[in-house]
Order: sequence, then structure tokens, then C-alpha cells
Amino acid sequence: MTTQRNETRPTRLAILGDVGIAVVLAVLVSAATFGAGGGHHPGGGALGLIWLCAATLTVRRVWPEAALFGSMLALWYFVALGYPEGPIYVLPAVAVFSYVMARPLKTSLILLGVLLVAFPVFYELVLDDPNSLVVNISITLIYLAVPTVGGVIAREARHARAQAAAARRDRHRADERVAMAREIHDVVGHSLAVVSMNAGVALHVLEKRPDAAPGVVENLRAIRDTSTRALDDLRATLVPLRQGEQPELRPAFSLVDVPTLVADIRKGGLKVDCAITGDAEAVPPRIAATAYRVVQEALTNVIRHAEATAATARIDCGADRLAIDIDDNGRGGEVDPDRVGQGITGMMERVQAHGGSFHAGPASGVGFAVHAELPYARNGGGSA
Repeated sequence: MTTQRNETRPTRLAILGDVGIAVVLAVLVSAATFGAGGGHHPGGGALGLIWLCAATLTVRRVWPEAALFGSMLALWYFVALGYPEGPIYVLPAVAVFSYVMARPLKTSLILLGVLLVAFPVFYELVLDDPNSLVVNISITLIYLAVPTVGGVIAREARHARAQAAAARRDRHRADERVAMAREIHDVVGHSLAVVSMNAGVALHVLEKRPDAAPGVVENLRAIRDTSTRALDDLRATLVPLRQGEQPELRPAFSLVDVPTLVADIRKGGLKVDCAITGDAEAVPPRIAATAYRVVQEALTNVIRHAEATAATARIDCGADRLAIDIDDNGRGGEVDPDRVGQGITGMMERVQAHGGSFHAGPASGVGFAVHAELPYARNGGGSA
């Protein structure tokens, strides 16, 4: 039969701790044995066996079998020599506890079943104990059951803590994947929308005015610039995965990048009026990056779904919060999940991750409106 070893090796600190525990137990058991002998010195042999029994506990993590059998043999030899019984039984009980905690329950029960038979046989044949066999079996059963139950409880508690830690790691990895997917969606979705818009303008100009080369060149340059930035952004996002690292998404954009974003969209023909008020430099980097992504995704949805000719983007950097308003003069209407996809969901998740509020729906007049508020602290201690 094979036994299951601990998956992790004990640290040097843990081993030193076991040595300290063994020394403390040896001192306590030695003192208690002196009291059990009616105040008479138990003798050097008794103290030597007590310390030998305690010494086996120093390997209870790395080799629990040695600790168990070594402490049991020292106990039986101690009792067979007629030394005062009682306190020394604590040391093998600690070994039983450690063995049950380290090994599978089935293996532990088999081994403890052997000890349940060995103890009464030892007392009957070696010590010629006057107690009946039933009494000895009952005492042995209680003696072994208490540390066994304690070991099982401790092992299950450790297993539960390990499972909880693994679940937290899994949730963390899942959150990272969601964040990664959201980042890729925003990068690719926006860039393809701008590329498609500029390509459409270029084709339209070529069809209507074959001599309008400068306008076509400008649109093609916009396509090239947008595609290049998208590839760079996507590459920066995926590098941690390619290197086998845990992806830690860094704020790649900020409020200072919003004008460039708006300028690229304007090249495609959508008129965008953009204004940033307040102290943009006081906004924490991750809040600023989230604001950029919200503006990016909202304007991307205008291009893809609104059939609008103009849009406005307002970003107000207040004393303790950042407000974003995106409006367009498009067809408006209620949110259609089949057309909008994950864009609005992604914006809402980004904002709510920082404790903010988000709303998207038909504007009061015509078109569609997106409003988001992101709280933050002026000292940079806001959402990170």
C-alpha cells in the first residue's frame, strides 16, 4: 500500500518550531513525571526515555511514521521498565495527531487499528496487567481516538483553507481573463470601427470624385495610424500572457489621449465636440484610463450603431469625482443587446469596478446618451 506524502515540504522555520515544541513537551513531561513518582526522582533512565520520545516528534512533519513508531517504542520501553506512567503518554498522542493530519484517513485508520491490537497485547503479555482485556482495549481506544479525531479535524481545516485559497486564485485569474477580454474588445472594436469608417469615406470619395486624391490619402493615413495604434495596444495587452506571466493590465491611456481619439474619429466624418474641464492631472491613472475607455467605447457605438452625424463628449474632473457625458444625434431608441453586443456591458463593468455609476439610454431629445460617474480621492488613493 502506498502512502500519500505532503505536497509541500516543511519550511526551516516550521522544523525549528517542531524542535522547540519537542523541547517544551520534554520539560513539561519530565516535571510531571517527577510529580507522578510521589516527588521522588524518576531516574536518569526515565528522563532519557522521555527526551528520546520527545526527540522523535522533531521529524513529525517530514517523517510522521518515524515519529509515531519511535514514540510508541520509547513509551513501551518506559512502561516495561516500571517507570511512573501517565505524563509520557502525551508524547505519542502528539505523534498520532501529526500522523493522522499528514496521511490519508484510510491509511491512518489501518495503522491505528494495528496499534489498537498491539497495546492490549503488550499490556497482557509483557506487563501482565491485572486489568481485563476489555478494559485495556477500551482505554486504548479512547487514548487513540482523541488525537485521531483532532488530527482529522485539523487536516480538514487545512484542506478547507487550501481550497478557499485555490478558489480565490481561480476567481482572480477569471477576473483577469475578463479584464483582458474587455481590453481586447475595446481595442479591436474601436479600431475596426474607425478603420471601417475611414475606408468607407475613402471609397465614397473615389467613387464620386476620382480626382480627390488628397482627401483619399488623408483617410488612408488615418486607417494606417489607427491600425498601427491598435496593433501596438493589442501587443502590449498580450505580452504578459505570451511571457507566461500573470496579466496585470496597466493604464495604457489617460485623459490626455482623448483629443487624439476624437481627432481620429473626426477624420472619418463624424463631427465630435469634445471638452475636458477641471484638473485632469489630479485624476488617478486608473480612473483616467477607465474614462478614456468609456469615451472610446461610447463613440465607437455611435459610429457602429447610431447612424449619427454629430456627437458630443464632455468630461468634468470634479473635486472628488469624474463625470462623463456622451451624446449623439442618431436614431436613439432603447438599448438593443443584439446590436450593441458587449460594449455597454463592458463600460458598465469598468465603471462599477471603481465604485461608480453608469447609465446608457435614449437622450431626452434625439439620439442616445451615455452618462458615467467615477469617484476618486485627490491624493491618488482612489480606486486602483
